[in-house]
Amino acid sequence: MATGVALVLVLGGCGVPTGGPPAVVEQSDVPYGLAAPTPSSSAPPTPEVAPAPYRIFLVDGADVLVARPRELDGATPREHLAELLAALADAPTAGERTEEMSTSLPPGVRLSVTDLSGGMATIELGLPAEAPTGGAGRRAVAQIVLSASTVPGVDAVRLTVDGEPVEAPLPSGELISAPLTAEDYATFLTPPPPSTVPATPS
Repeated sequence: MATGVALVLVLGGCGVPTGGPPAVVEQSDVPYGLAAPTPSSSAPPTPEVAPAPYRIFLVDGADVLVARPRELDGATPREHLAELLAALADAPTAGERTEEMSTSLPPGVRLSVTDLSGGMATIELGLPAEAPTGGAGRRAVAQIVLSASTVPGVDAVRLTVDGEPVEAPLPSGELISAPLTAEDYATFLTPPPPSTVPATPS
């Protein structure tokens, strides 16, 4: 059979003949470009840029914890965690200070990974004599837990001092000895609701 493009015409409307069988039009008789595939009008999808997987959390001017990315060189999750905690202890950078970023961790703090297994990271705290207390202490713990949790494979954190587990404060101030998770400190990631002053009776 001769090579051709079969055009089935579905016709209707006034003055247009509808009878007769479908006609075969030779390829050479088709106007240039008509038989070519219609180019897609949709633009190719823009590839999504994955966020930096490793982040530390710093304190902004409203006492809210905000994430800042860090580049790490380690080859294993434990090495990544150790590098990230060292970066947290040294933060903020000069550039972050110009953004009014600060930290509740005291100068000279040491954060060491003593174990990482089964999703649990054990972090030894080397605290100076004047460790933060109250709200600053709770934010400091939140910075450690939230930062450590950005390392894939870290689901919970246990804090120790001199090798012994310690009770850590939750945002409410309650002390617990159970492993700490990022969800425990999610409240530090949003500003507190504005306080309302009762209306004074006139």
